[in-house]
Amino acid sequence: MKSFIEAILIAFIASVLGLGINGLRTSFTKSGLSLDTPWPDNRKIVKLEIPPSYQAGDSLLSVEEAYTMFLSENVLFIDAREPFEYAEGHIKGAISFPFDYWDDYWEGVKAKLNPGQRTVVYCGGLDCELSVFSARELKALGYPDSYIFFGGWLSWKEAGLPIEDSNGNE
Repeated sequence: MKSFIEAILIAFIASVLGLGINGLRTSFTKSGLSLDTPWPDNRKIVKLEIPPSYQAGDSLLSVEEAYTMFLSENVLFIDAREPFEYAEGHIKGAISFPFDYWDDYWEGVKAKLNPGQRTVVYCGGLDCELSVFSARELKALGYPDSYIFFGGWLSWKEAGLPIEDSNGNE
């Protein structure tokens, strides 16, 4: 108990000293930190790219939102690119479901899907709309929580986020 009280006392003294020194710096040199500085709303900074074929109801994600979902549970990332592109590198943990080979892959992918699960579909980048078409098809098939990460592989890789190749090498 004594250590707890001493820790609180040290934190209080440090806070008072910090505020006092900042106040003196502000008064004499105008270089102190303002205590009423408004913080910027970073949500206004995020630029969300819109696919050319965008339709109302398309659930688009920015790279930041996609990464937040990546860190959460109960989400499946789906790579809609060609199989060789997936093999060369993909978002860590993503499964390959190339849109151009839908019928060939559907049964295997369907076994991994759950209607209550969130899915994030991506493809190559801003010049690729396979993720848009895949997510729309998944929604039509009864998977309403299907999202489009339109920035795709390029945005993810440029951001330095977790990737792997088909051998599991990061």
